[in-house]
This record gives sequence, structure tokens and C-alpha cells, in this order.
Amino acid sequence: MLEVIEAKGGYAKTTIIRDVSIKVQEGEVVALMGRNGVGKSTLMRYITSLIPSKGGSVWINGEDAPASTVKRARMGLGYVPQGRFVFERMTVSENIVVAAEAQGHNAKAALETAYDYFPLIKAKANDLAGGLSGGQQQILAMARALATQPKFVLLDEPTEGVQPSIVGDMADILLRVSKEMNIGVLVAEQNLDFCFSAASRAYVMSKGGIQLETDTASLRKNKELQMELLGV
Repeated sequence: MLEVIEAKGGYAKTTIIRDVSIKVQEGEVVALMGRNGVGKSTLMRYITSLIPSKGGSVWINGEDAPASTVKRARMGLGYVPQGRFVFERMTVSENIVVAAEAQGHNAKAALETAYDYFPLIKAKANDLAGGLSGGQQQILAMARALATQPKFVLLDEPTEGVQPSIVGDMADILLRVSKEMNIGVLVAEQNLDFCFSAASRAYVMSKGGIQLETDTASLRKNKELQMELLGV
């Protein structure tokens, strides 16, 4: 289990998230929802230790996670930040190989797994990552995270700038990855259809805190609650 307990963090003297507690089990997809500016990305950076903690803790499968991004990655925490950040001057295959080898994993096996789960990028294996479309880069970023053999993956706004035809594929991929590889996924996202298709549970953030924890099936049915919490 990935467990965040009473997280408090932000930037310099500004506190963005306060007393945030969430849980993600291995093998499930959980949506982190909310309007722009409520602290979703900050929470992702807190969990990965990319920003200093002002309080609280992160636990990965019963162990108190160290205050090191690298050590948390070695404990099985993968992260795909908003904006993708693929290695543009490397090929698609090189992006995956580098990620696998950085964690001491077999490069050939990582490529085979990536092309099995992400056939959209298989035909682009020898193309430079910088030449891919936005949607293809996003899928490559997800494949690269998977190459590290994580127990949990954090995805920050994965559908941003991605064409609708690929968004549906991404939801299907997440479900397959979570179930077949027993990986827990926390996805910060504003695309409701994507969240409802991929996630079984959701946390809704507001003003730096968790306003609601619910199952996505209930939230899908409650249009008034969607409008109140998400403005849609």
C-alpha cells in the first residue's frame, strides 16, 4: 500500500497542501480530482519528495519512505510529471532502456513489456522522442515509468494535450497494467470521462485538502456533486 498521512507541504514559505491523507492499494487505479490550483500537482511532488515536507509522512508497503526522491524510486515509486519530460534527443527505445537500466533491470525485457502494453509506440521504436505527438510522448512517458518496475505510479494530468482517440486507449492501458502487473496508480486528472473509465475510487481536493473520498461510480451518477466540487 502507498499511504500518505497528514501531508503538509508547499514552496518556500507558502504552504499549499495541509493534512492530506490518502491510500492506494497495489492493483488499483485511484483518481485525484479537483479544479486547477487546488494542490494536486503539489501533492504528487510531496509524495515523490520533490518538494520539502512541512509535516506528515509517506509509507510504501509498510515502510516509512526516506526523504530522498531516488530512494523512493528504488522502493518502487514511479512518477510521470505533468508535461511528460521525455528525453527528446533519444529514440523511443533508448528512453525505455535508460529507465530500466537506471534501476538495474534487464533492458531487453523492459522493451518487450513496453511494446506489449504500449503497441502505439512500438512502430516508433527508432524515432526520436522529440518528434512524437503529444499523445505519443505521454504514452512513452508511461512506458518509461513502467520500465522501472514500480509498485506504484503517479501520473500528473496524463490526458493534457492528448487527442481524444488516444485518451480512451490510455484508460484501457492503465486498467490492464494495474490488474496484470499489480501496480497501484494514482492519477491527478481533470478529465472526468478518463477518471470514470480508469479509476475505481477518487479523492477530490479543494483548497489544499481532501474534500471528499468516494467511489467513481457514485460520483459519475451525481451530476450536482460534480458541479459543486469540480465545476463541470
